[in-house]
Amino acid sequence: MIRKAINGKPLRVRPAKKPKPVDAASNSVIYILSDSTGNLARHMLAAFITQFPAESIVMRFCTFIRGERRLDEVLSMIDQRPGAVCHAMVSDPFKRKITLFCRKRKLLNCDLTGGVVQFLARVTGAEPRNDLASLHRLDEGYQRRIGALEFTLAHDDGLGLGTLGDADIVLAGVSRTGKTPTSIYLAQQGYCVANVALAMESPPPPQLLALRGRKVVGLVISPQQLVMIRTRRENDWGMLRTTYGDPTHVEREIEWARRLFMQQGWPILDVTDQAIEETAAKITELVHLPTSPDRGAALAGLW
Repeated sequence: MIRKAINGKPLRVRPAKKPKPVDAASNSVIYILSDSTGNLARHMLAAFITQFPAESIVMRFCTFIRGERRLDEVLSMIDQRPGAVCHAMVSDPFKRKITLFCRKRKLLNCDLTGGVVQFLARVTGAEPRNDLASLHRLDEGYQRRIGALEFTLAHDDGLGLGTLGDADIVLAGVSRTGKTPTSIYLAQQGYCVANVALAMESPPPPQLLALRGRKVVGLVISPQQLVMIRTRRENDWGMLRTTYGDPTHVEREIEWARRLFMQQGWPILDVTDQAIEETAAKITELVHLPTSPDRGAALAGLW
């Protein structure tokens, strides 16, 4: 209790109440229904919920709903423990059944895919096939994507220099600039990616220096963030202290890498505080590649 004087008279002022922590039991429960892996809904909602308090939404995924019995089981579960419903279903009858169920029980529901499918139908003038099997078809596109992953793993961290020129994209940079995770992410989209680690004390591989055009992208990062990343790695691995995480050495390393990239005419991308997804999208723009070499293979894994 705080006392203040106003016009000579004491006034009691109660301290402001601290906001109560969000009770998990009172959070908004959203059931996400999918006839496949649920990845499409997962990706969409993961982006949307960043605009809301982290504790305010609880998502419960119900996947591979491909028959009436499975759908009935899921709806029965929701009936017992009500919550809002989002769904990404191919089947129109299933969409209607879910909508009717929610309407009768006065539950909020959202069709994550119906509007987009209808929009594409109007644009193309074609009727959607509603073919669930086409989402994960083991076709040529799928095999090409697997081949891209195999290529990328075989060309990680300076491996496979003899076939470096076969890559769609080559990432170069000093240690801990995100080359490997970015390469794998791009490979999942169907790109053949190689990455080469650079060290100021060693000359770059001649196979890398021989590459022409915009195939190579040089990755850089702020020295301060790189020191944090490397120091954490040293601590986690119990490594002896070396120049690896020394701020002065790291700063010189980054400047050396920048000069090398500029001399070679390679585009430079600063990945400081940047998510892999954003880095990958910018890389494809820098090397003038299409959004995906195999759109179907890349997108099918999202459904």
